[in-house]
Formats: sequence, C-alpha cells, structure tokens
Amino acid sequence: MIKNEKMNKVSLIKQEFANNCGLIFTDHTNLKSDQSVLIRDRLYEVEATLMILKNTLASIAASDFFKDIDLGSTLKGPTSVIISHKDLIKTAKVLKDIIKEFDILKPKGAVIDGKFVSANGVNMLANLPPREVLISQVISGLASPIYKLVSVLSNLPQKLVLTLSAIQKEKEKAS
Repeated sequence: MIKNEKMNKVSLIKQEFANNCGLIFTDHTNLKSDQSVLIRDRLYEVEATLMILKNTLASIAASDFFKDIDLGSTLKGPTSVIISHKDLIKTAKVLKDIIKEFDILKPKGAVIDGKFVSANGVNMLANLPPREVLISQVISGLASPIYKLVSVLSNLPQKLVLTLSAIQKEKEKAS
C-alpha cells in the first residue's frame, strides 16, 4: 500500500474509534464473505458496523487514540471490530446470537468509555437483561425500603392499641 493510503486508513480507524458508544474486538477466523454480509445486516439493525482490521494499521490508530489502553495482545491474529453507534448491550446480544448461529466472531475484548473490558466482560454484557427490566429492578430496589418503613410505621399505632387493650384487660381482672 502507498503511504498516503495507509495514513488515510489509520485516520479512518481513528475516526471510528472516536465516534461510537463502544467497540468489541473479535477474532474472525473462518469468516466467509456471505456470512459477513448477513452479519453486517444484523448489526445494521442495531446501529452497529463490522470492520475488518489490518492489525498494524489498527495498532497505530489505537496507540494514538487510546493512550492508556494496551491493545497489543488484542490486535493479534485475524481481528475485526464491531463498532456500536447507539446501544452496546444490544450489539453484544446480536454478537452472542451470531456466535451461536455461525460459531465465528469470538470476542477478544472491548473498549467501553475509554476502558478495556475482557472477553468475559463482553459475554456478561450480552447476558444482561433488557434495559426496561434493569430499570424496574433498580426502581423496586429503591422502593423496597420505603415500603418496609411504611409497614413498620403503620404497625406502630396497631401495636399501641393492642398494648392499651391488654393493659385495660389486666386492670379489669385486677378489679
């Protein structure tokens, strides 16, 4: 490749590294062209793209863009990156489905909010419940102590009445 072409590709990779909500690096061993078309279509549905990387160019772009992250071991062997433009969790779920169906695109790791996440972290993202379920779990977790407090406070007058009633019965027996 001519040097200008390589520099243009590096700047394109940097641009993709900059404009996303998360990157998932994968091993695309045994990926066939017809499969890549199907995969790209599925990723397009969740506003994500698949980019096959040349490791040397990706390493140059990563060293310039990710100063605190060492992607050296991640960028070895056949490497592609899934760039999520909107929802990284939906992208991870689509990747999980792709792995089940085609047995390709094994996760190597991810970069989320400028931090490296291992392949296990990517799998954990894919196994998260949907956003609505997570929100309802947080809300119920916040509401639970309030309900318990209301229950305790509503039982206090009842206990007071029962105690006074028991005292009255004791006095009636004593008289």
